[in-house]
Amino acid sequence: MSDKKAKILVVEDDADVRQAIAFWLATAGYAVLEATDGRTGLDVIRAEGPQAVLLDLRLPGLDGFGVLEALGREGGEQPPVLVISGQNEIAGVVQAFRMGAADYLQKPIVSFDLLGHALEAVLERRRLARAVRLAETRYFNLVQNLPLLVFVLGESLEVTFINKFCRPLLGFSRAEALGTPDWFLGRLHPDDRERIGSRLTGGFPPLERSRTEECRFVHKNGATIHALLRAIPSAGPGRPGRAIPPDADGSIEGIVVDITDRVELERFVVQEEKLKTLGAISAEVAHEIRNPLFSIAGFAHRLQARMPENREAAIILSEARRLEDILDRISSYLHPVDLRPRLCALNAIVSTALDFLAPEFSARGIAADFRPAPGLPDLQLDPELLTQVVTSLVRYAARRLPQGGRVVLASSRHARFGHLDVAFAADRPVAEPELLFLPFEEGEERMGLPLSYRIVKNMGGSLTFSQIGPDAAFTVQLPLGQSSDQPLPANGEDDLFDDNDDTAANGPPDAGRSPLERP
Repeated sequence: MSDKKAKILVVEDDADVRQAIAFWLATAGYAVLEATDGRTGLDVIRAEGPQAVLLDLRLPGLDGFGVLEALGREGGEQPPVLVISGQNEIAGVVQAFRMGAADYLQKPIVSFDLLGHALEAVLERRRLARAVRLAETRYFNLVQNLPLLVFVLGESLEVTFINKFCRPLLGFSRAEALGTPDWFLGRLHPDDRERIGSRLTGGFPPLERSRTEECRFVHKNGATIHALLRAIPSAGPGRPGRAIPPDADGSIEGIVVDITDRVELERFVVQEEKLKTLGAISAEVAHEIRNPLFSIAGFAHRLQARMPENREAAIILSEARRLEDILDRISSYLHPVDLRPRLCALNAIVSTALDFLAPEFSARGIAADFRPAPGLPDLQLDPELLTQVVTSLVRYAARRLPQGGRVVLASSRHARFGHLDVAFAADRPVAEPELLFLPFEEGEERMGLPLSYRIVKNMGGSLTFSQIGPDAAFTVQLPLGQSSDQPLPANGEDDLFDDNDDTAANGPPDAGRSPLERP
């Protein structure tokens, strides 16, 4: 709406003054509204929404001060008010300015050109203020709905702003992130926390305007999120090596980009190459070993037939059988899995596996705590083999627990993958965890892990193991079915574009613990 079509309300009890002002405004092209007292003026403001108000301070009933007070209480966007006052009302004008008046005109009005200039000025300020609010709102909505984490950290690395993506990325609402001391550093992976903290607090050289670090964050459900963190400093006290502009506040602005898919893809490629290399080597080694092995075993058989009491021959035969078993396990480990995929629910599969293991757990006093993510899309995988994988992982975890221990399982979604974490506090650290999924070790509890690794790998997923002190966890990542292309909120919580639980707490200017630690 242009100025010349703007609606102007004149609130004046003097009919001559009111009509003179209204006539001039109409001649100038404005739409004119009139009121003879304060209450009528408020009613017109609420009903018509004028772009500006010319308000006399001395009115019958509710005076101009009462109108200004009422507009201030109502809040929101109110029209600018030009106060009309006499020469002896300067104290009242000062009070009116304190109550929100935009300008004042002296009665009697001897120059309507002055009125026109004042009116144009307040309408221009109103337009600029609305443009600023609109820009702020657009910027705020853009930042809030970006598919990456945007944050601002204070001098002590406390979170002073964070956008909605903290919920899909890390499982926390903005209110939780803003209300938790040391939340940002606390969500960093323990192995990366000291390095990233020192990089953010150690100062930026004068020519280094940003800093990018690859690091890991810990999701609310305990899953590891691989990320790129880009920090942009605001120079300020306590940050040496940089000029300090007058408006510097010492904060750090930055973004966190999720690269978990890329990291997992790189792992898949590395695993594939390792398996190909291992397959080629094992086939060659098996061929070279089996020939002399058969000869040795045949010699030991003949020696044992001639000398039944000879213990050395029995030992040779036993070791030959063990070596043959290892070769068979390697060959089976590298052989493709026969999959019969169909749509299946990860949460239902976990529940089935836990029901199967319930008698075994009850006998040992082991507790299983399953925290399913609601709304998790189906997987296009083999449910029988996936049940076997979950059973093997949970059973291995249970056998590493002391009497009365607890296994914590948590499902979640991350990008195009479904996750299952099996966490437990082991009674002793796992020695050589890098060999955990290889088929060389014997023992019933180890036999299921190489097979589980091979099954998950052939399903297009990944199976990893991590331990920090006594806390250990298996993480299974599996591709979601074809019907899950549309993005869904992590853990079934508020989606990226509807996070109203804490918007008011951190809106536009004018408008962790692991599964083992959670009770």
